[in-house]
Amino acid sequence: MRLILILILTIFVFSYSKEENVVSNSNIIPETVQKALGIESIVLKPMTVNITKKYPAIVKDDLTLSEKIYSPVEGIVKKLPLKEGDKVKKGQIVAYIYSPEISRLIVSINEAKANYEILKKLYEREKLLYKNKLITYTRFFSSKIKLENAKAKLDALKESLKAYGEINDNLLVLRANINGYIAKQNVVLGDSVSLDKMIFKIHSHDRLWTVAYVPISEIQLIKKGETVEILSPLGKTAGFIDFISHSVDKETKRVEVRIVSDNTNDTLKPNMFVDVKIPIAKEKGLFIPISAVIKTDEGNFVILKKENAFYPVKVVLGERIGNYYKVLKGVRAGKEVVIKGVVHLKAKFFGEAEE
Repeated sequence: MRLILILILTIFVFSYSKEENVVSNSNIIPETVQKALGIESIVLKPMTVNITKKYPAIVKDDLTLSEKIYSPVEGIVKKLPLKEGDKVKKGQIVAYIYSPEISRLIVSINEAKANYEILKKLYEREKLLYKNKLITYTRFFSSKIKLENAKAKLDALKESLKAYGEINDNLLVLRANINGYIAKQNVVLGDSVSLDKMIFKIHSHDRLWTVAYVPISEIQLIKKGETVEILSPLGKTAGFIDFISHSVDKETKRVEVRIVSDNTNDTLKPNMFVDVKIPIAKEKGLFIPISAVIKTDEGNFVILKKENAFYPVKVVLGERIGNYYKVLKGVRAGKEVVIKGVVHLKAKFFGEAEE
């Protein structure tokens, strides 16, 4: 159905043509029809394109986005909401720890609170008695000092408890500080923990490293900070070179080039084998997108646009660089070239309909 519509529009637009490949009123296409056919054009101008080369690479965890979770106090694992392999969000609870030391401290705080409340009531009573001149200043002052000391002790105990972190129902709460997944789990319910025993290791995949392997003969072409394209089985993503190794692998005779890439679209996985396209040089000149080129037995052509008139021009092209061809002859800067919808114009000028 789409093919029939395109043929009808093409016949309508060019039905009065008397001569092929010559600019005339018969080659004029109204803007509404151009829009319907998806015809778009650009004005050619000199530009610089990157010459890239493809290298093998492997995806690795970004070690700066890893977190090891430890308990700040000795204790016993009471609850584990997550397990190895689970995804985790920043701030999510990963474990509850019972600590005898924290429990003793909470008991001491409760005792200090009770003592403080008692001394506070005593102070208020002594204050009233002293105001009414029923007791000496020494007695009143003594009650005041006792209250202040009790408050200082209570505050000190609270600060000591606060140093351990978040407490809920007398249990120490441990939370993740990054988004990621549980890469390693070292404990199960009931296990004892200490300051030097890792509970969980969390990796974040929001950002990953991709390590490319570049022959030593080409390493001088690689520049730190360059933007590169990473080609994985799950799609394409971009990154930038942040480190070039100072040593050469003895077996492969290649140098490791580390690329940092955003992975919020989840196109990369650790240990995945990928290819990277790294810029190794820059080429200046007049370039046209590959979508603008029509290849025929007579040579290569592009469709030029002048106002709303269209006509083909034969061009001599250089090498393909990425998604562009370098123009050596046929068109010059300032000309308007069709880059989309070319297939519809191809039927008019070269007698080839869309497949």
